[in-house]
Amino acid sequence: MKLSNLHFRLTDEIHMEVKELIGEAIPKGKTPIVNFDDVNSFRIDILSGEAFVKTEIMEYIFNNMVFNYDGSPLKNMQMQFFDDEEDGKKVKKLRLTGDMKLVVWLSFEMVGKMYLDREKTLMVIEAERIKSLGNPYTKALLDTVGLNMEKLLPVPSGRGITMQGNKIIVEPFKIFPPPQIGGFISDMRIHNDGLQLFFSSKKKIAFPPLPVRDVKNYLYLYQGDVKFGKLTMVDARLQMVDLSQKNDFDFYLKKYQIPLAAGYSKIMPDGSVVAHIPDYRDVTRK
Repeated sequence: MKLSNLHFRLTDEIHMEVKELIGEAIPKGKTPIVNFDDVNSFRIDILSGEAFVKTEIMEYIFNNMVFNYDGSPLKNMQMQFFDDEEDGKKVKKLRLTGDMKLVVWLSFEMVGKMYLDREKTLMVIEAERIKSLGNPYTKALLDTVGLNMEKLLPVPSGRGITMQGNKIIVEPFKIFPPPQIGGFISDMRIHNDGLQLFFSSKKKIAFPPLPVRDVKNYLYLYQGDVKFGKLTMVDARLQMVDLSQKNDFDFYLKKYQIPLAAGYSKIMPDGSVVAHIPDYRDVTRK
């Protein structure tokens, strides 16, 4: 797979901005066909590229997926990246606010750092201080417990989050919805409006020339067998091209049939198929 300039939707609420990603779609079952109609039937291993996840998307994932369970110690969480001074240098800090269950529900603010553990491909949020937000009892309770995220926010296993002392350990590929995504995150850059992620791998894929080369917004599938609805493409050569190249390609994997039906396709002389598809936002706009 090769993705270029995509607004890549995983659900109605969760998406990422893809500048370019190269990866492999691998069937998870016994049938060696990538079934695009079942996002649980395959995984995507990212080999190289760059993607951007906005802060509000991270907020949504934390509130509605990670901490959305009975007995959760955290709710109404908001995230904000901001510039701070440390030893005379400008550093990016993370501010988390929300409601924490500490005997009773209390509003809180946590400030700390977020960084990448490259060796383990983990995101680490390290708390530096926690304070109350207008509740006179919070400080006494926090002083009693001590600044220890592991004690303050116990989280059951299997949710993509673990607590270690004053650190929140995030397994980034486990907090996103299907299809299952994997890969090695080689770098993470923090911006005020989100996280810029870079992927790398020793494995390289030599793509042939694109069927349509003078475009910047597209999704290209090469080799392997792929199923779309009632169609199965053997030894795939399929390029989905954004019908409008003026902005990014708004592509929704789970609902690709909607814009696909509004576009048109063409078979090239070498047997490749080019599907010209409008943006999802355009065909669903009321």
